[in-house]
Amino acid sequence: MFYETNGSSRSMPDGQRIRPWERERRWTLRVVVLGVAIGCLMTTGVLGSQRDTNSWVTVAPGQSLWAIAIRHYPQTDPRQAVWDIQAANHLGGDYIYPGERLVLPPE
Repeated sequence: MFYETNGSSRSMPDGQRIRPWERERRWTLRVVVLGVAIGCLMTTGVLGSQRDTNSWVTVAPGQSLWAIAIRHYPQTDPRQAVWDIQAANHLGGDYIYPGERLVLPPE
């Protein structure tokens, strides 16, 4: 039940030697901690590099979806821009209200 060592094993504070399975358990713990740390860093790097491609507009009194579409999407057909704004904001119709904040999808 005793393991022979070449004298290279460390001693415990009370004079006992570190058993091989304890050494393996410590290495396993180190590898798991290192893997979790690397995973966290990679996730932070990926999520931190993504930019919000949408912009926002606050509806002014008397403003319509058509006016917003013409102003923010001059190169696009206003009808298509209105549909895109409605889809991005989950609007069921053409009604918007002053002070409402709408997301403007990228062109």
